[in-house]
Amino acid sequence: MKGAAWRVILLFAMILTLQRPMWCESAQDHWAILLSGISGDPDLQKEFLAWIKEIHAALRGPLQFPSEHVYVLFDDPSKDPTLIRYKSTRENLESVCREIAGKARKEDLVFVFITGHGNFDGKVYKLNLPGPDPTAEELAAILYSIPAQRFVVANMTTCSGGSIPALSGKGKVVISATKSGMEKNQTQMGRFFAQAFKEGNADLDKNGRVSVLEAFNYASLKVEEFYAKEGLLKTEHPVLEDDGDGQAQASPGPENGEGLLARTTFLDAGSPRPAQGRRSPAEEALILETQSLEKQIEALKYTKAEMSEDEYEKKLEALLLRLAGINRKLQKNKE
Repeated sequence: MKGAAWRVILLFAMILTLQRPMWCESAQDHWAILLSGISGDPDLQKEFLAWIKEIHAALRGPLQFPSEHVYVLFDDPSKDPTLIRYKSTRENLESVCREIAGKARKEDLVFVFITGHGNFDGKVYKLNLPGPDPTAEELAAILYSIPAQRFVVANMTTCSGGSIPALSGKGKVVISATKSGMEKNQTQMGRFFAQAFKEGNADLDKNGRVSVLEAFNYASLKVEEFYAKEGLLKTEHPVLEDDGDGQAQASPGPENGEGLLARTTFLDAGSPRPAQGRRSPAEEALILETQSLEKQIEALKYTKAEMSEDEYEKKLEALLLRLAGINRKLQKNKE
């Protein structure tokens, strides 16, 4: 192995030693819409509500979403009046989005989790809600009326793959339980995606945070295990799209261009909110520089095929050296 490659490995090890799960998206607020359409079956209704409750608990707990930033819409609000604020009609969804639009800033992130049923006639995807069913294009128009730069939309309905082209776009991470609109059987992806944020289940790199890509990979693996354990033919194939081309992938990575945004997008605030106010301006600046460098490193991985190995290692080493230096400064401040 070349000397440059060894230096890169050692720098990675040093950074992992120095890092703490303290990074925050300091100028950003997070919002969430948890939406379950028509259940059509009492048992499915209980299951969908359980998914909503689990992800709601994660948002309000370790992910630190303020209660007023989480909106729950369900087909029967009487099933949990303390949790469910609205019946999941198109009108109420539009009202919720208008309310968030009046408060959210462009630097904010909006997380949308959709369960229930969708249908696809070969051309058009529709989300089954009580009352009028929005098409994928109409759903995108409703959600993206919120002027936030970043969205994470996890559509866990049947036929959800049919919604990907309409929901994709710049700054949008779109996760679908199915690879196309033709997969019409009940899906399991929503259950496992909700579990991904529980007790750091999906924190594969052990940095104290779960990226959206980690959550997707965790849930996809659990879907595989579910069908294998039950001895069933796999009828859903989860995919992710985040580069805006409308072409989702089951295994996002540098080789297909998907996953860069999801890899650097987190639903959590990164550190306890009370601690943020005690940081000095200098420390906040270092944290922002760290976030920028981490994103540059991930972006570099996606351009590796376009350069020589020596050039790639040289650029990576330079970024890692800068990151290690900032981590040392932050560690000294913490001590």
